Amino acid sequence: MKFESYFDSFLKSTVNLNETRYQTAKSATEAVTSILQNDEVFGDKFIDTRPQGSFRQGTIIKPVDSEMEFDVDLLFEMEAVAGWSPADYLNKLSAQLKKMDRYKDKIDTRGKTRCVTIDYESDFHMDVVPAITVGTQCFIMNKTTNQYEVTDGDGYAQWFSRQNAIAGKKNLIKTIRLLKYIRDSRGTFDIKSILLTTLLGNQVFSTDSSPKQYPDLPTTFTRLLSRLDTYLQKNPSVPLVANPVLPTEYFNRHLDQKKYSEFRDAVHSYATLSLEAYADANEASSLMKWRKIFGDSFGIETRETSLTVSINGLQLANFSHKQELSDLGIPFVSTSASVNISAGLYWGRHDHRVINRTYKGAFPSKTEIQRYHWLKYTATTDYGEPYNVYWQVVNTGESARQADGLRGQIEIGGDEKWERSLYTGVHWVECFIVNRATNQCVCRSGPFFVGFRERAGDVPN
Repeated sequence: MKFESYFDSFLKSTVNLNETRYQTAKSATEAVTSILQNDEVFGDKFIDTRPQGSFRQGTIIKPVDSEMEFDVDLLFEMEAVAGWSPADYLNKLSAQLKKMDRYKDKIDTRGKTRCVTIDYESDFHMDVVPAITVGTQCFIMNKTTNQYEVTDGDGYAQWFSRQNAIAGKKNLIKTIRLLKYIRDSRGTFDIKSILLTTLLGNQVFSTDSSPKQYPDLPTTFTRLLSRLDTYLQKNPSVPLVANPVLPTEYFNRHLDQKKYSEFRDAVHSYATLSLEAYADANEASSLMKWRKIFGDSFGIETRETSLTVSINGLQLANFSHKQELSDLGIPFVSTSASVNISAGLYWGRHDHRVINRTYKGAFPSKTEIQRYHWLKYTATTDYGEPYNVYWQVVNTGESARQADGLRGQIEIGGDEKWERSLYTGVHWVECFIVNRATNQCVCRSGPFFVGFRERAGDVPN
């Protein structure tokens, strides 16, 4: 199944860079541009500044944790200066920025060779890259080798824009964001963003002229990941990946065989899972496969924030009273582990005559459940280390509220949990697997929705 709404929600809530962060970074580029235009050394040599890399292409993503940051590349186009060596451009730019109180302690703390880096106090840094044009070619400078290096950032941006236009609806941009998120959150591979962007962009073919090729994001993600897998499987050794607009420049200079093999294996695994999840017509098993790719938070926010979940005419009501893991000091970390809930419906807790045992997975049931029956929920996980199971029961609706029966607390328990259908309305149960040693939540099931309706003749037992 495609779960288009889940993909959109996951991008907005988890993957995309926050608008406030984006605007902060944009303001920083404007401030640096103004400084360069008015600088006593570089002001009369200033031509233009242009964002480059992920910031320009729109493939920048939100850092997956507080320890990570995002980077902004800013090309500084200037006039060539007679008598300056390649290293002079970088060293003089660094020296000028260090003269300013706002930058003096933030310049070049990372030892990069082709840029001047500004470390901001927030969660990003800016790489300012001086560049000159000689004839028809653009050059940047390497201060370590003291050499000029030909580049074509504008040409690359135009190539990427064409590839994205073929895929339509920014589907290529979104696919790259998702794969960068997988890289940063899952830790199964580690390659540079420019290489990842080029490899995926190369999988959009000029012959892909039909809109049916890329009708939506899940289709685009699956198609491009599958094509990338095919390409990588044909190349057991590190292939040469050239800049598509500058064949003399290669992007795989930081990629050794070990890193490449890890990347190749990871893409093969994710491509296989993606094809299986996309083709799976069963809602429960399809979502579990998508979660093996993106993590257990995929699809959860859509379920929890939606006010349109209904079961047999019953509507999910307000659930603002529910507790969060963070309230207990339990952080969520993304892992490859998963946990699923199955449930059986019984006449009574001590009367093990099964009424129905068809409930599986964290999804709304379309089967109507009467009040005063019992449900046994069972958690099944593939997590291998010692863990505790935490459960959360969230009751919603007027029936529970009037009886002072609204619940939403998270409590430690075992692999099984018994609950009674006391209140009419839509409610849910969720379980969390928490590592005993680190007290971190390593996976969660997602909400298992149930709807209870009053029927004539319903009596407590």
